[in-house]
Amino acid sequence: MKHTSAALVLVLLAVAGCGGSDSTFTADYNEAVEPLSELGQGLGTNPAAFDRLAKSTSQTRKNLAKLDAPEDARDEFEALLGRLDAVTADLTEVASAERSRDVVRQRRAAKELVRSSNAVERAETALKQAVEG
Repeated sequence: MKHTSAALVLVLLAVAGCGGSDSTFTADYNEAVEPLSELGQGLGTNPAAFDRLAKSTSQTRKNLAKLDAPEDARDEFEALLGRLDAVTADLTEVASAERSRDVVRQRRAAKELVRSSNAVERAETALKQAVEG
């Protein structure tokens, strides 16, 4: 499932950390996204791999929700949290679609995952810009 493999890369790249600033929020953010950075090796396209990624994405979202974003970046931060919820749901759907062996469902799930992954990337870029000023 080539679409899905590309989607995994997008998710992992999208939630790689704010970087750039020495602020406490940035350091805390980078620590909070650590569950996803650890998934870079050994990912496959089997349902269990998507389940693991969904679990790590959910944990990352929980970690991030504990942070206190700078006032100027709160809207962007909340948007990112929402996008991570969507990616988690889409990862779960990809795993389920893979188990079903329904090719049409697999393609639809992969396309949705790519869309939500791109939305995470855009939300993170907006957050980074808001944090850095």
